[in-house]
Amino acid sequence: MKRLFLLLPPFLMAAVLWGAAPSGYYDKCEGKKAASLLSTLCEIVGPHTAVSYSDLWDVYGSSDLDENGKVWDMYSTKRWTYRKEQCGNYTAIGSCYNREHSFPKSWFDDAKPMYTDAYHIYPTDGKVNGQRSNHPFGECANGTSEPSANGVKALGKLGSSTFPGYTGTVFEPVDEYKGDFARSYFYMAAAYNDRIASWNTKEAQAMLDQNSYPVFDEWAVKLLLKWHRQDPVSQKEIDRNEAVSKYQKNRNPFIDHPDLAEHIWGDKKTEGWHSSASQTPVINLPTDGSTINFGITAVSYPLQMPVRIEGRNLTSAVSLSVSSADFTLSRSSVAASEINGSGATVIVTFRSQTVKNASAVLTLTSGQLVTKVNLSASAIDGIPAHEPSDVTETSFMACWTALPGDSDYQLTVCQNGTPLSGYPVAVRADDGRYIVNGLQPGTTYTYQLSSATMKSNIVTVTTEKPEPSIVIMHYGSDEFVMLTALPGEPSAAEELWLETENIEGRITIAVNSPFEISTDKNEWSQTLSLQPMEDRFYIRIGATDPGHYETFITARTEGYFTDDAMIQATVTDPSKPKFIETFEPSGSGSYGNHVYNGSATTWNCKDVLFNASEGVDKTGAVRFGKTSSSSITTASAKPDGIGTITFFAERFGTDGNAAVEVEYSSDNGDTWQSAGSAAITETSYKEFIFTVNVPGNNLIRLRQTSGSRVNIDNISVTDYVKQSGIEIVDEIQNWEAYSLGGQLVIENHGEATRFIVYNLEGMILADRVISGSADIALTPGFYIVSNFNDIRRVVVK
Repeated sequence: MKRLFLLLPPFLMAAVLWGAAPSGYYDKCEGKKAASLLSTLCEIVGPHTAVSYSDLWDVYGSSDLDENGKVWDMYSTKRWTYRKEQCGNYTAIGSCYNREHSFPKSWFDDAKPMYTDAYHIYPTDGKVNGQRSNHPFGECANGTSEPSANGVKALGKLGSSTFPGYTGTVFEPVDEYKGDFARSYFYMAAAYNDRIASWNTKEAQAMLDQNSYPVFDEWAVKLLLKWHRQDPVSQKEIDRNEAVSKYQKNRNPFIDHPDLAEHIWGDKKTEGWHSSASQTPVINLPTDGSTINFGITAVSYPLQMPVRIEGRNLTSAVSLSVSSADFTLSRSSVAASEINGSGATVIVTFRSQTVKNASAVLTLTSGQLVTKVNLSASAIDGIPAHEPSDVTETSFMACWTALPGDSDYQLTVCQNGTPLSGYPVAVRADDGRYIVNGLQPGTTYTYQLSSATMKSNIVTVTTEKPEPSIVIMHYGSDEFVMLTALPGEPSAAEELWLETENIEGRITIAVNSPFEISTDKNEWSQTLSLQPMEDRFYIRIGATDPGHYETFITARTEGYFTDDAMIQATVTDPSKPKFIETFEPSGSGSYGNHVYNGSATTWNCKDVLFNASEGVDKTGAVRFGKTSSSSITTASAKPDGIGTITFFAERFGTDGNAAVEVEYSSDNGDTWQSAGSAAITETSYKEFIFTVNVPGNNLIRLRQTSGSRVNIDNISVTDYVKQSGIEIVDEIQNWEAYSLGGQLVIENHGEATRFIVYNLEGMILADRVISGSADIALTPGFYIVSNFNDIRRVVVK
């Protein structure tokens, strides 16, 4: 659980609650309010050091680890092993964690620096992240959570908004983290206040008001303030604020000074803010203006509701009163020390002697503070039936309260006024609940209870609609896709798989330039339109400049969006190696075993010395000794693979010929592979080039195997570049099937194999043994291709 500061003794609050902003950091904000205060915060926290998207994994190592060194997840109960459980593909809760843009990046069109701002990007369960998609945060009383799996429970639910002012689909996090997310949204409004008015994508319009103040729609302001007040700043947030600030050199002001939100959007937006206001008395719970609905009870039958009271810096007791005799309180006064400490609970009881819909106002007063809460309840002359719980696509839990003396009820479930088959059914009155199964998704039903003498009120319930899902997977691997290419030449095409559930409309797939996607490896673009069953496509990169590139593959359809399939690429110019060892500055001038910090990397050296006046340009070289066992080995593996290894060597003085073996290791030196041997016969420097072409991280070693002293200089290593064609990762990538020019194309990269082509009715349209590539003429439509081990679905156009 989050360690709330309300659990700390009051005398410690002022010392630690607001974090450790540098002295004077917020001085510009003194006396400002509303829009002026928000724009001033933009000047303070907007400029920052932007980390890269891949660097977020490093940030999480200090910002999001719990006391046991596990990654803290706000979307599931899983605590992740740092660096070892990153997504990858996910199939269920607890599969892996990824980087969740709590403020969806589609809202700002993937632009930087928002795209990598750690203050709103959290490590979260991949499956729940996919469910959340880019829906706005909100409250949904009957939302659906992802099913538990791997011993992990989802935290949060998706459903139709039940918060006043918005009716669309929303994702509701658990209460424990609502304040965290609210303060992340406040941060985004402040840090990017100079540009947020232009974020007007269709998705962003759900919460944003397309202006610089108040930034959010009215309903969203009320929601975020409610969450901010109900879930105060926690130690988790303070620790994270400190950690992220070390990377980005800015802070989340709403963690340092939570009262800023009140002076911008809340009860004090007409008052100037001052840093000393952090000691102002506040009642956090219940929220002023909120409503507590007790539900339904029977006439003369009491219905009780616990009301939680929390606050800080209170100096006088909180007195409570209620405006209607139908409601009574378990106590009318609570000491300030109790509320400032762990908080207090007061029981409110509703009882009516007549049938009515009752309402009242609960008033809490402490000094000048006044909080008013609306109460509502109903009394009926019958059995109290309540709103259902655990609503799913095919079931719900009917709930009621048994009246004294009742032992059995009849439960009737209807659709369009007609009882379902098997109903009414007898239920035990004291059970208070009954699971109704076998229902249709997205369908409205009613239920009612009856006894020999009375009936209940009628309750309406609509089952959940099937949850849409789009997951982009990489054939043959659950790792991130890494493309490699030469400048100006497209990379090899990698095959990707689109897994969909409950998607009816066409799906738009998009990537950013210079990445390209295609269904037939012939026509390439940044966008594709696919049908739900058209589930395979290709990606490549064609960049003119060397460098590292990355993009998200976004998948959009009506009412659903996913954007967490990331593709990375390295474009390398072999003529410009990044790894160049010049042996400057010089190392030890005596033969021996040394650790040498060179210009390219650190080397572990055996029986060598360094001479500052030798080498190709007389500025430094390494000299192997006379033992024929001299060597230099990289202390750490070179990333990005090895293309070629080049170096210059000569015999030393009048010494005889020598041989140097060029080797590499992908298993940290357990085994070594030879790239070839250099025969060193010249007394002047000669260039030696060895082609390796291996991917991954590799150690490099130059080892003398015969002869006497040798000078070596200017070692350069290029990165690995995958050549054209398909790299076979495993059996599933041995063959492909796609549509090109109105024909079905089958490419088999392995041994000759038998392939069967079916239509959707199961008829065999082709049966061939294929080695290489084959074109099959078919009419437009859906087809299934099988090699008896694997299948592809192909749309011929």
